[in-house]
Amino acid sequence: MNQKIVACGKKIEIGTRVVLWDEGFACPNKRGRSTCSQHDPKLNDAPSQKDSAYKILNPALAYQELTQRVHQLVLHYDACYSSHHCHQLMEESTFKGSHFYLDLDGTLYQTCDLYWKTNTAPADDRQGNERAIHVEMANLASEALACESEWLPSDHDKYRKRNGQWVLDLPDRFQKKILTAGFKPTPSRTYGERGYFSKKINGRMIRMWDFTEPQYQALIHLCIGVNRLLPGIKPQVPFDKKSGRHPLDRLKNYAKFAGILGHAHVQKGEKEVTCKYDPGSAFNWPRLKKALEQQAKKS
Repeated sequence: MNQKIVACGKKIEIGTRVVLWDEGFACPNKRGRSTCSQHDPKLNDAPSQKDSAYKILNPALAYQELTQRVHQLVLHYDACYSSHHCHQLMEESTFKGSHFYLDLDGTLYQTCDLYWKTNTAPADDRQGNERAIHVEMANLASEALACESEWLPSDHDKYRKRNGQWVLDLPDRFQKKILTAGFKPTPSRTYGERGYFSKKINGRMIRMWDFTEPQYQALIHLCIGVNRLLPGIKPQVPFDKKSGRHPLDRLKNYAKFAGILGHAHVQKGEKEVTCKYDPGSAFNWPRLKKALEQQAKKS
C-alpha cells in the first residue's frame, strides 16, 4: 500500500494511505505554474492537454523552484458525497482540479505531481493557485441540510441519527467507491442535539456536519508530509494570539501567509472571483494546530 506523496518525482513517506494518479484519479485540468520554468510555458494558460504534454524538463531544478515558489496548502470542502463524486465534477469542468482529494474513510488521492498548478482557489489577488497546493476534503457542507441544499436538492437532511449517532446517508453508487469496505461516514464531533456546527464566515452563516475521524488523522499526516517535502509551507495555521481564536474570514496578509489555511482565508470575493467559506464552520482548527505543534517538538 503506497504511503508516499510526490513533487518533481521526489517521493516521501507520510504514514497514511495515498493512491497516486496512475492508480486512482488523474487531475483532468492541470496547468504549468508561471512562476516555474521547467516545463513548456505554453502549458501555463492553454486548455488541458494530453498527459504526455506535461513533462518536467529538469526534476532537480524544478524541485528547487517549487520549494521557493509554493508556500501554502489550501484546505477545501468539496460539497460532494465523496472523492469519487468530487472527481466526476472536476472532469466535467474545463479548468478545475486539485492536487489531493481526501475521502470519507481517510484515503488520500494525489492526482498529479505537485509541480503542476491546479485551479481551485484563485484567491482575491488571482494569484492563489500559483503559490498553493490544494486538498479537496469530502464533505457536503451546507448541501447536507435540506433547507440549504442548492445543487443536491432533498426533502430531508442527508445526515440522520441512528442509534444515537449521526450518519451520512450515502447513496450506494458512492458507497461502493469507498476503499474501506462497509465504512460508515460519521462526523468526528457533533454540536448538541442538532448535530451540525454553525458559524459566520466571510459574512455568511455556514451550517455543516464535521469531517470524519479518519479524515482528520490522514490530513494531519498530509500536512506534516507536505511541510517536509515543501518547507515553504510551514507547519502553522491562522491563529490570533490576542483573542486566542482561529480566524475564519479572509486574512489581511492572505497572500504572504506561509502555512496551512482555508479557501475562506484567501478569498472573500474580489476582482470577479466568488466568495468562499471552506473548510467551513465544523473544521477543527485547534486540533490541527495542536498536532502540528506536537510534531514540531518531536523534530
